[in-house]
Amino acid sequence: MSEKVSIYDIAKHLNISPATVSYVINGVDKVSKKTKEEVLKAIDELGYVPNYSARAVATGKTHLIGVILPVDNASIAFLQNPFYVEFLGGFEKAIENYNYDICIAVYKKETDVKEWIKKRGLDGLAMLGSYEKKVLDSIKDTSIPIVLTDEYSDLKSDFNLVKSSDEDGMFEATKYLIDNGFNRIGFVGYPSKYPVDKYRYKGYLKALKEAKIEYKDEYLYETGATFDEGYSIGEKIISNNNVDAIVCSGDILAIGIMKKIMELGFDIPSDLSIIGYDDIQDANFVYPGLTTVHQDIFEKGYRSAQILIDILENNRKGTSSINLKPYLVKRNSVKENK
Repeated sequence: MSEKVSIYDIAKHLNISPATVSYVINGVDKVSKKTKEEVLKAIDELGYVPNYSARAVATGKTHLIGVILPVDNASIAFLQNPFYVEFLGGFEKAIENYNYDICIAVYKKETDVKEWIKKRGLDGLAMLGSYEKKVLDSIKDTSIPIVLTDEYSDLKSDFNLVKSSDEDGMFEATKYLIDNGFNRIGFVGYPSKYPVDKYRYKGYLKALKEAKIEYKDEYLYETGATFDEGYSIGEKIISNNNVDAIVCSGDILAIGIMKKIMELGFDIPSDLSIIGYDDIQDANFVYPGLTTVHQDIFEKGYRSAQILIDILENNRKGTSSINLKPYLVKRNSVKENK
């Protein structure tokens, strides 16, 4: 057929009622197995494409799930930090068999989020990163399921939560450096700005304290989370010459630092040992391979979407809270002095 095929065409083709075709398309268990197979075969042969707008009117569901990223520009974020790509890869994997589509937006003000949910007719929403209380207060009473990923407030009663133990992960990374004899260990990140960095910084300080290593303010190198910002601060770290090892709040930041340091003629790990955080794929591709804290970003995205699917498809009640455990992946960017 050259024209758009409707359920009425399928019904006429099989000499059955349009309602029967509709039952099959919408997964209503009122049709025999034989009839269902005949309808699905006809759908394939005739090239029927579901009209999701019409279905939304009939069912009240758009099959759209929103994802809000904590960035100002999504395209730049995807180019500069593979974290978001890996997260969305896991998210898409979880919904691929349920005919849902992802609608992506960047950080929004409290008055905009609720309006966006309504305007897009979202069935569910995932918000990556931390948001102001007034933003979360504005949406906690919406009728759709919401999951917060990497939110550190105790909001179990209002939202579904997915995160990992960032403080524990950075504690393990810093302790690994201490166990290898390092006692001038720097932290590169932005704990005064980003909640995730704040918790990783706490893990770093905890490890120094337990080892009775004196902390100095000059050990903190505050910067953003991009490759370019890492590249820019690499020269400062070398010029100051006040640390012999560093832990970084993110891999892409660490990789930027590594590139700059090696361009200046210094060696990693002989002149500076470095540990990242996240274990993005690039951490294994760079030379030397980056020792890093593995948090399963793909799994984090998958579990976030899975919670929403469970609520939407299985009508699960209540909220879920998932805390994924990170672990250290040892490669070649740390000089072992044992």
